[in-house]
Amino acid sequence: MSVERPYTIMLVAVSLDGKISPRRHPGQPNPIGPELIDPEIMALHNARRREVDGIMVGRNCILLDDSRLTLREAAGRNPTRIVLDGLAEIPPTARVLGEEATTVVVVSPDAPRERVEALARRGARILVAGGGRFVDVAKTMQLLRAEIGIERLLVEGGGSVHRSMIAQNLYDEIQLIVCPFVIGGSTSITPVERTAFWPQGQIPRYRLDRADTLGDYLYLTYKPRPGSHGGAADTSPGG
Repeated sequence: MSVERPYTIMLVAVSLDGKISPRRHPGQPNPIGPELIDPEIMALHNARRREVDGIMVGRNCILLDDSRLTLREAAGRNPTRIVLDGLAEIPPTARVLGEEATTVVVVSPDAPRERVEALARRGARILVAGGGRFVDVAKTMQLLRAEIGIERLLVEGGGSVHRSMIAQNLYDEIQLIVCPFVIGGSTSITPVERTAFWPQGQIPRYRLDRADTLGDYLYLTYKPRPGSHGGAADTSPGG
């Protein structure tokens, strides 16, 4: 791990067919949530959040679910929340801007000033990295370590963020919770979205570090395989 960025973990729950959720519109409820997933797995997810200094997501996670990104049932100190939002599109009313924890919003230099100022008035700390609608994730990692003091970071989504992070080999671990249900649908959301790595770039490969069985669930931890990311292509900076 480079000392210039946090130790960074991708955490995602997937169905048996490799999906996260059906494709949906902002405001539509997510059918893949606490009502479907066992309480033991929800408690494990909460524990993983408690172990890190920061939780990072892309803007779509906020626009779709209006998530707080906090620990459930006030089970300890809430990590710093980081939202990648190139054009400052999340609304100032978003729950992630609540007072339960510090919130960092990473924007590009092209974000409209009035939107950025509205987020800052809600208490968000603003970092700038990237260009246009996209955030430069590699630069963001450096800023999170140097300016915010994040040493251990959990990235929970979405697919565009994971795509950019994997392309630039910024994950020290990929943790998958394989859930005992099938979502189906050719348009359903997968953990890594946008374009495929092949044929423009090399397919990133990982090695299995740990596998745990939790009832009907499988918890897998993978770590990068040395030399496997040299040609991984990225079509945009991400965020």
